[in-house]
Amino acid sequence: MSELSKHGKPNLRSSFIAFSVFLAAFYWLVVASYPSFFIFNPADDSWGIRQAALWLSLIGWTVIATVPAAALLLYAVGKIKALRALPYAALIWPISVVINQILLYVRDGVWYFDYLINHPIFIASDILLPALLMFLWWELREQHGRHDAREPQPEQSQP
Repeated sequence: MSELSKHGKPNLRSSFIAFSVFLAAFYWLVVASYPSFFIFNPADDSWGIRQAALWLSLIGWTVIATVPAAALLLYAVGKIKALRALPYAALIWPISVVINQILLYVRDGVWYFDYLINHPIFIASDILLPALLMFLWWELREQHGRHDAREPQPEQSQP
């Protein structure tokens, strides 16, 4: 049978491929739209702990822009274990944002969460899509018995 079911509707595999392409394109388009928000030199900040948090942010957005799409593509072609990367990849970016917000509050005494109001696309990139990825991971994990993360054990023979 082809990629389409007998009624011409896409199957789950092609849906994962399409979602993977959308996910990667979305994040990279957000990065291209707001390059100064994503592309910076962490060493420009003189506070050492903030430098580390900024490195985490650079790693975080790079990971969420690439790893979930790759994991879902691999899942679509039958590599169920690729799902193990999904929760880490989905959470590193929003966690890094919260850490940076806390550090900025400690340093400046001001919360900078108004970026979510001023640029609402970040609601999708920083909250909604990571939450969707976590939901998707949870559902697929349950569907595949914790996504077959463990190697199959040989059957025990009964004496």
